[in-house]
Amino acid sequence: MNFKGKGLITAVFALIVTLACTIRTTYVSAANAMIQFGVEQTNITAGTEFNVTMTVNASENITGIEAYVSYDSSVISFVDGGGSVSGSAGLLHISEQNISAGKNSIQYILKFKAYGNGTGSIGISDEAVVKGVNGEDINATSNRISVNVTGGVSQPQGGVTGLSGDNNLLSLEVSEGVLEPEFNTDVTKYSLTVDYETEKLYFSYTTSDAMAAVAFSGNDSLFTGDNKVKVTVTAPNGDKKKYNINVKKETEQETNQRLIAEGIKNGSGIDFDVYNENGAVYIQNQYKFQIVDVDESTKIPTGYKKTSVLLYGVNVTAYTMENDLDNEYLLMYCLNENGDKEFYQFDRQDKSLQRYTGDLIDKVNADALNNNDAESQAAAKYAANLRQLAIIIAIISALCVILVMGMISIIMRKSKMKVKGSRDELDF
Repeated sequence: MNFKGKGLITAVFALIVTLACTIRTTYVSAANAMIQFGVEQTNITAGTEFNVTMTVNASENITGIEAYVSYDSSVISFVDGGGSVSGSAGLLHISEQNISAGKNSIQYILKFKAYGNGTGSIGISDEAVVKGVNGEDINATSNRISVNVTGGVSQPQGGVTGLSGDNNLLSLEVSEGVLEPEFNTDVTKYSLTVDYETEKLYFSYTTSDAMAAVAFSGNDSLFTGDNKVKVTVTAPNGDKKKYNINVKKETEQETNQRLIAEGIKNGSGIDFDVYNENGAVYIQNQYKFQIVDVDESTKIPTGYKKTSVLLYGVNVTAYTMENDLDNEYLLMYCLNENGDKEFYQFDRQDKSLQRYTGDLIDKVNADALNNNDAESQAAAKYAANLRQLAIIIAIISALCVILVMGMISIIMRKSKMKVKGSRDELDF
């Protein structure tokens, strides 16, 4: 092969290497995730409850998590972790699917109780599955932590003999409603009624044995109708006792009927009190609102105009429909007890007040539009990358063809030269 042939091949290979490097830069690096466990203090006294934070950080938004967490049940016991966490006896199951919050960091608070004596470790068992924005698995790594428990009873090998078997509750109180019958340590079945707005129940309790652990299940994401809530008490030796609560969540109609029967609400709506106090106008039902002026940055809903109406003998600033001044609905701009200023809708007929959702609907539509724009931009970027990749592949293919044709041409030329040389020898 002559120098020109070698130079051609070298140049072609250099170009291919350069293009290959270019291709590598067009690929997006693989998504990854890190699961980190943390605890405020590692030295725990037996009988003490403590929290372990499990933080999942990913390089893109997280849409699902499936993981198993192992812990040393000989020195610590699981108490609570929320609706996405279940399990006991040394292994917890964390499962949360179809996460739509649009976050690349999620945190779980796992509550434990120390009761043994020794070192207990907490970490991922086997592998965790973290889902990305398109439902694909994200490679996840994790750490483990350890806590040192002192002041408890060491468990002998092969069993838990010597530890207390007391798994009784001395008291149990609930955030909403009233337990029926009244709580008694030896009674394990109860009923409870909550209104239609109750989403979750919170409990406070005391155990007969300070080292016993208490866990709750079924107390969040309550649905209309009957819900089964279980309170599980685990003694230091592992013996369990369950208290069962049948929680009935009312419909809105049932709640209204009950409130009317109890005298809390009349047939026209929740009782109102409108009054002046230190120059300010207040509306009070079960909550207290102050009627305030609209901020300059706040948009008045389309079609409404400012006016003044008489409610219970008090002049109140309100907003009515421009084309229907006698409309049964009024808007009022109020400061609620949380310090938030919002529009509220007053029903003249039912004498009821509720948050105005018109702006919220506009905001949801705007957010949806923004999300669609972001998705469109992402799709356009992805399509552009594909087009760029296709062009590069086409160029490389063409160069390969040129390279092969060049090599064939060189080989054929060399063959012709040999044939010509042979003929010259024959002529000679």
